[in-house]
Amino acid sequence: MQRKLGQIGGMSLLIAWIIVSVLMAASGSASVLRPEIAPFTASINPVVGRDDQITAPPAVAPVKDYEAISLFGRKLVSPAPDPAALQQYEQARRDFAAGPTEDNFIWLGRRTAYLGRYREAISIYSEGLKKFPASYRLLRHRGHRYISTRQFDRAVADFEKAAALVQGKPLEVEPDGTPNKAGKPVSNTQFNIYYHLGLAHFLTRSFTKAEAAYRECLRWSKNDDSVVAVTDWLYMTLRRTGQTSAAAKALAPIHRGLKLIEDGAYLDRLLMFMGEISEDAYAKERPEETAPEKAIRSYGLGLTRLWRGDKAGARELFDVLVMSGNWASFATIAAEAELADLVRFDPDRRSVGSALTAWSLSWNIYDLDLAGKLFVSGPQTTYFSSEKPGRIQGFEALMEHHRGFGFVSNGKTADNRLWLEDCTIQEDAAMAYVTARWFFDRDVAGPGPVQKGPVTFVLMRGNDGWKIGHAHFANDPVVPAAAK
Repeated sequence: MQRKLGQIGGMSLLIAWIIVSVLMAASGSASVLRPEIAPFTASINPVVGRDDQITAPPAVAPVKDYEAISLFGRKLVSPAPDPAALQQYEQARRDFAAGPTEDNFIWLGRRTAYLGRYREAISIYSEGLKKFPASYRLLRHRGHRYISTRQFDRAVADFEKAAALVQGKPLEVEPDGTPNKAGKPVSNTQFNIYYHLGLAHFLTRSFTKAEAAYRECLRWSKNDDSVVAVTDWLYMTLRRTGQTSAAAKALAPIHRGLKLIEDGAYLDRLLMFMGEISEDAYAKERPEETAPEKAIRSYGLGLTRLWRGDKAGARELFDVLVMSGNWASFATIAAEAELADLVRFDPDRRSVGSALTAWSLSWNIYDLDLAGKLFVSGPQTTYFSSEKPGRIQGFEALMEHHRGFGFVSNGKTADNRLWLEDCTIQEDAAMAYVTARWFFDRDVAGPGPVQKGPVTFVLMRGNDGWKIGHAHFANDPVVPAAAK
């Protein structure tokens, strides 16, 4: 965020909102548009077949300059792909070109996701589901990538439908995309449906449903790796809801002698929870650990701090983790949800930037209580919406406006994402003036369009930090298609 410190003086809020409203009106009349991003289309060769067969590659959502938007309004971008993963992706394309079978849809989607192109993978799975609507395997994989893109409600819907469709089916071993050192898959389709369903419920804070999914997942855990992986999340779910006795019982099958192929990081975390590995020893970095293993360790350490009441310490660890580059790991996504809970109840308003980050979160979880903590409480608060004409005057009217947009007490899960870009802050001892660009994406995985426009905030500093006294939103003007 670019910051410009100005000596503005003690301007009254009334004069401030008059000035910024004039500025906003001027900016709204100008054609301030970001360059259009050229759409991307897959270069898979068309498939020749009968009229009722797919005769073209799966439709791909045009490129956005992000794969996901975090709960806090941060763009999440994938790193450059591994060359070996690119080679495997090219093979999956050739296989798909030879025949768009259910398996080839799945593998094309998986290989695309391993490149960090989660939105494109979701599009591939969606095309596959048009041809194979009863495919619980396509639903299982699409739901996984909806978790990656933080579209948790859609993930829950996919996994619940997959769970219904898989009922009565025999156990299906699921091949690994990245084989383990033994070259032996340790999971199965049923396990993965319930494992990811439990995680999706965990992330939406539906802990009772998460527990039920994890207990069903245990029924499909046919080796020590699977038992360890699901027990880890079940234990954290039970602790999260204060069921310490049930959590202790869940640890009964866990011990150092388990024969594992790939889930050692989960076992170490469980042993730390059990006290068999000290927290200090567990906190030490390991030179050979992967980025996902480091995220697992960091999330576990954050939870131990949280459980003993050290919210500040937990917040510090979660904050470092969510700002790391490993944003697609389950541990990082879970840390993001934990951090959101902490900010909801105690937003950081020590700086203008932190107050606006909390404001972005309030929109991404539709939390009326959090929004109320971020605005000046009084009749002087003013607000201009991009969606409704006229000035909204006073705190109570502003809260009613938010209710009209779906905000509720304690918030709710939402797949919409709002964020700010190009922020400029002018700040003195008492007030701050912020200009920015706001963006609103109703379907992160989809092609768009993304609603956007200019916004101005006026914030006031109090004894407890910064609060918003005025906000003015506008939409970018619509550019005729012929002018683009």
